[in-house]
Amino acid sequence: MTIHHSHTRRDIVDLIDTFSLDVKHKGVDKNVLFEQVAECLMKMNDLDGSVDDLQHIKDYLKNINQNKIKISERDNLIDIAKKIIFYVNNGCLLSYTDYLSEDHLKRDVRELCKHCTLPTCLRAINMLNNSHKFTEYFSPILTGKTKVLLRRRREQRLKRMNNLRVRTREDNNGEPFVVRFD
Repeated sequence: MTIHHSHTRRDIVDLIDTFSLDVKHKGVDKNVLFEQVAECLMKMNDLDGSVDDLQHIKDYLKNINQNKIKISERDNLIDIAKKIIFYVNNGCLLSYTDYLSEDHLKRDVRELCKHCTLPTCLRAINMLNNSHKFTEYFSPILTGKTKVLLRRRREQRLKRMNNLRVRTREDNNGEPFVVRFD
């Protein structure tokens, strides 16, 4: 079994960490790592008690990585997202955009929902959902990594906002604080 070269080293390291494979990945070249993981998977009979999961992972690694998109396709998706952001920022009026009907707009939005790992696409979908222009809710499809990253950012932001700052008289040059409730 050979692992397709479109998979990144980081993808393989995540696979090793997730399934606790007996492969050392620190300081190892990508090609050597791919060979070691392939050998390890060939020696295994099952993965956490499931033969089907092991076969699925083998098939996934043999084929091209479906999560990678071409740069031209990515640029095209970002351009569509920018058009949708422009649409929302201008009061959801089609006359300011290149869209001829809301059906064309919805078609592009549904396409963007599949690629919300790109921050611009996620922002466009969220802005459109928050505008309440459509009764339909467009749910962004996120990968597990993106969900975890967004959750961590949200937690950090809340942590920063919830920090109370205690001020004393010494902080205010010895002057007392006056609190007024108007």
